[in-house]
Amino acid sequence: MTVIHSVGNLLANTSLLNSTRLNTATVAETAKETPPSSTSVTLGQVISAAPVYSLGRIATPVAQSESQGTLSVKTASGAQVELSEASDGSGILITLKKGSLSEAERGALETLSEGFRKAMDGLTGLPPRLDLSALTQFNRAVLTSVDLKARVDGDNTLTLDFHADSNTRSVKTTGTLGAVNISVDMSKRAIQGSESQQQRALSQYLKQFDRAQNRGEGDSTLMAMFRDAFTALNSHYGDSATPAKSSQQTIYISLTRSDKNMLTGLADFTASVTQTPTAINPLRLSEVNTFSYQVSQTSTLTGTSDQNRHITQKQQSQLTASFHKALTAGLPLNLTSDSSSQNYLFTRIDDRAQSTTDVQYRQGALVSAMLDQSATTSTRVQKYLKGALESDLTTPQQTAKSTDLLGKLMSDWKAADSRQSFANYLRQHTLPDFGGDVLLQSDPLAL
Repeated sequence: MTVIHSVGNLLANTSLLNSTRLNTATVAETAKETPPSSTSVTLGQVISAAPVYSLGRIATPVAQSESQGTLSVKTASGAQVELSEASDGSGILITLKKGSLSEAERGALETLSEGFRKAMDGLTGLPPRLDLSALTQFNRAVLTSVDLKARVDGDNTLTLDFHADSNTRSVKTTGTLGAVNISVDMSKRAIQGSESQQQRALSQYLKQFDRAQNRGEGDSTLMAMFRDAFTALNSHYGDSATPAKSSQQTIYISLTRSDKNMLTGLADFTASVTQTPTAINPLRLSEVNTFSYQVSQTSTLTGTSDQNRHITQKQQSQLTASFHKALTAGLPLNLTSDSSSQNYLFTRIDDRAQSTTDVQYRQGALVSAMLDQSATTSTRVQKYLKGALESDLTTPQQTAKSTDLLGKLMSDWKAADSRQSFANYLRQHTLPDFGGDVLLQSDPLAL
């Protein structure tokens, strides 16, 4: 049940939310403590009170830390609302800063308050998590933007800055473990694929993240936060039927089914995770344990019309890392100023990968569709025995390949029914889906 402690811009018929009742005692008490800013109606009494709502809930156990967070929301009608946690932990306070709320907006805020609670509980958990999925699923016809700013002090100091609207989603976190920075551009809705295509791409990217973590010995908690945030920001896009604007800013270009079958299905994004560097070897402070991973997708659409369009989608990633390990797997590493403890491996990782899809149409005909992919890895391992460099070995790997997607389409066309034109084949038949093939692959041996 939702309990309203203090209400502004609401009628006394209590039809504001499902299962809602008015707590008159708390209303009066709250009104005494807050400066007058609007009119609040209670049973049999009119008083001045700040427009604050409180959504009661049962508190869940969290880490020993102090947290504060504010969720700022703008509605389609122009109202501005803030959600915050009650100081006594009794629920979520909803403060109306500007305008008034419709019935639909109140319902959307009640739903959003649960997402706010989950996000704050995740930040204060042990280990901390980025539980943001519910904050990206708001009704865009009712709410126009959502911004969460939060800070957690304690064993796991953490700050969070989250934003979501119809065109952009972003999250920035900084803390003891490191930093996560992700931005998703949802304005080019025409490049977004089906939900199944998006899920396939997400699954592949999560595998790339796992590989990067394993290769670079990344912190498991920080990488879990990165994975969860990336998944949340790249899920539940909503309507993707809007044509994409070309870079010429003069026309809108629609993509066909065959076009989308050669793309990832994801919105464009930039994402990075950087671990806080640590120097654990007192005899060689220049040997720093580091982990930095960046990944992005950029799509461009140019042309004079749907008949003459050019689509390019580029994905790329880079991993740089360095770390110490014991000579024997499973044994603890305890590096001190004593040379007898200086028996270890120091590894440096430098990996890069890229995948580019290029599609061109002239006078309505598909004239070119190419996929270029490359992956390069470099592993340098230095072996020390009693502080002396015993060996220094660098192992590079590199693979590059090009795939003629147009050639594959034409081969399938000829095998299926060469009596009809190639253009009709592209429009009428179930086409090969290259969405899995074009996805970024950071392992040279997998290309």
